[in-house]
Amino acid sequence: MRGVSDDAIQQLQGIDAELATKVDGAVDPEQLYALFVEYLGKKGKLTKKRALMGKLDGPGKKAFGRAFNAIKTAMEARIDARKQALVAEARAAELARFEDLTMPAPRGHLGSIHPLTATRRKLERVFLSMGYEVLDGPHVEAEQYNFDDLNFGKDHPARDMQDTFFIDPQEGTDARDLVLRTHTSPVQVRAMLTREPPIRIIAPGTVFRRDDDATHSPMFHQIEGLCIDEGVSMADLKATMERFVGAFFGAKLAIRLRPSYFPFVEPGAEFDVVCPFCARNPGETCNVCRGSGWIELGGSGMVHPNVLRAGGIDPERYTGWAFGFGIDRMAMLLHGVTHLRLMFEGDVRFLEQFPC
Repeated sequence: MRGVSDDAIQQLQGIDAELATKVDGAVDPEQLYALFVEYLGKKGKLTKKRALMGKLDGPGKKAFGRAFNAIKTAMEARIDARKQALVAEARAAELARFEDLTMPAPRGHLGSIHPLTATRRKLERVFLSMGYEVLDGPHVEAEQYNFDDLNFGKDHPARDMQDTFFIDPQEGTDARDLVLRTHTSPVQVRAMLTREPPIRIIAPGTVFRRDDDATHSPMFHQIEGLCIDEGVSMADLKATMERFVGAFFGAKLAIRLRPSYFPFVEPGAEFDVVCPFCARNPGETCNVCRGSGWIELGGSGMVHPNVLRAGGIDPERYTGWAFGFGIDRMAMLLHGVTHLRLMFEGDVRFLEQFPC
């Protein structure tokens, strides 16, 4: 039985030598743990050799047992020593790393305010500095405020020209009671019904129409302005617009008022600003102003007496002017954006060009 015992011990020694080679090549604690399981786990290579004791006699078992325990202890020590060496190497590398504490800390990626939001806030600041109050109103609006109280007749063609989104009626209601507001003008009606003159308000917000081209979108943003007091005239309107354009763009840009018709003002005028894209790209066809050299921002004029009456204000005593124009177009002019769709597509490459 002596030969059997010597052969069994030699098998243990072979396993020890095999492990020693692999331990020296381990580069992290995970590899060391895998080697421990492979050789010293419940089904490890060394553990399985314990079954050889059943083939040995008394003296052979004793010799094999001593050899088994000694080799197991040596293998465990070898794995632990390599683990300690790896910890020491990592610590030395950490200590050797140089950090310049005077350098600024790295910054993560920061978001930014959408150019439309930034434009709206700038508009609000300009008018607040001029003494105006900022109001808001509902997106789903009653036809009374969106059309009727603004001097649109029941069969007025402007209701169809607006390409209005009508809300599906609930049972027992008129099919045309509610709409997605086509302009922010309903806010001026609500302001007149809840305030006494003098009234100076602006109402920025989202509006909805069935438009879609380089300067229109089905969902866009407007700002409504209203001023009511004794003795208010078109001269006040033009002076306010000139002051607003200068304060907003930080430069004196040419503006013009063109006679036009709107049911809620009389007289009415389109409010235009000179096109900056033509000046930036001379000789090229401009898809924003279509070569006219001017960009229409919106409508304006003296508040119609019927609108004043609908708001509970005496047109014999008070007069007022109102305007409404697109915040989206103001953002295009301010930031040099040539197509309105870019404002709504959510393309990160576009938005990253407008950091906080």
